[in-house]
Amino acid sequence: MNNILNLIKGEIIRLVKYRIIFFGILVSLIWILIVAFQTPEQAKGLIPLLVVTDSGMMAIILIGAGFYYEKQENTIKSVLVSPVSLSQVLISKIVSAVVMAFISVIVVVGSAIIIHGISVSIFELILYVLVVVISHTGLGYIVILKSPDFLAMLVKLSGLILIFYLPTLLVILKIIPENLEIFALLSPTYSGELLIKSTMNQTDLLTKLLALGYLSVLGIGIYWLIVYPKFKQYAIQG
Repeated sequence: MNNILNLIKGEIIRLVKYRIIFFGILVSLIWILIVAFQTPEQAKGLIPLLVVTDSGMMAIILIGAGFYYEKQENTIKSVLVSPVSLSQVLISKIVSAVVMAFISVIVVVGSAIIIHGISVSIFELILYVLVVVISHTGLGYIVILKSPDFLAMLVKLSGLILIFYLPTLLVILKIIPENLEIFALLSPTYSGELLIKSTMNQTDLLTKLLALGYLSVLGIGIYWLIVYPKFKQYAIQG
């Protein structure tokens, strides 16, 4: 237990050192300004997208930045040769991403509650943010493990963002018919957005369970089958 607590502490310190928390909060403050100028109904429609963007896509960028900083400074090598398990290292990194996500949630959702009086199911919101973070950071590590540097990761991630956000755009434009909307759940971002939206609006229970199950299996499966076997080898290269 002490090992993992020390690892988490180290991850949080690095978030501060590399100014990752600073830029994360800065982005969240920009979201507050956007939310403030919306009507309550518009805000309820926008907040799920903002939360998923911060806890999903921004989380990938932040863990990527932290990973490449660690690799450049050889910090990650020191951690991996210390008496800690790889699973503890990965858990600490997930926890640091969760911390960043919750900072964003507190800022963005909190401001919406204060400004617009929006009602939110807090317990469900916490659960869904956790699932979004785990699934998206898992996908992020796949990109990281296939990228030689941070710039290459960003290029690949930009393509991933286009693919993941496309179903949301198609649904908004009603290009995807309502009876086929369930196929949009194949996008982790769309599934995450639907789950976050369900904390503020009534959502079909089956659709919600499908999204939750899909993201849970996706996140755990990626970490177990891809990230865990390959992380150490890639981290010590170069």
